[in-house]
Amino acid sequence: MGDAPKRRLPVVGSGAAGAAPPRGGAAAPEKRKLPVLQSSGDDDGEDRPPWHWIALGTVAIFIAWLPLAGLVNTLLRRMIERAGDAGAQGSVRLAMVGLNVIAFALAGVAGGYLVGRFGGRAGRREAAASGAVVAALAWALAFAEGAPAGALGWALLLVVVVTIGSAASYAGGRAGLRSRAASGTPRSR
Repeated sequence: MGDAPKRRLPVVGSGAAGAAPPRGGAAAPEKRKLPVLQSSGDDDGEDRPPWHWIALGTVAIFIAWLPLAGLVNTLLRRMIERAGDAGAQGSVRLAMVGLNVIAFALAGVAGGYLVGRFGGRAGRREAAASGAVVAALAWALAFAEGAPAGALGWALLLVVVVTIGSAASYAGGRAGLRSRAASGTPRSR
């Protein structure tokens, strides 16, 4: 540090850049400001590769599915509390499966719509893939819980759940693409 040249501050009135003007002299030039970059808002995710939208659709489906499943299961718990006899248990189990499938399908449609509407180059295929990923994750969670179903039962359940998730998300992606076309936003692919 001892060998480095020392910086000197400009002397007032010396005419150096940034120094105050001498008395009676011309004012210093105005300070330049950096330009502010503003986005036009027209890109709609165009820079994101299509496979990113599979992950975004997966998250969107989970976000939509969890409250729907909570609502459905709260209603089903009330049904079970009211139906105390053994004859009603079969209809309650059927309602439990049916209403949870409907909740999952609605969430799949919502997540697929998001991918189709805002997905840039992503479309129906990526929407269906996000539904399949959610279905496979839900199946894996149920399998890890260890409910007795047997290997064939678990395999059949995986096929059914992935089919429902993919089909619902595909339909949502298709509706999202139609909505994008109606709004005039071009599709990149």
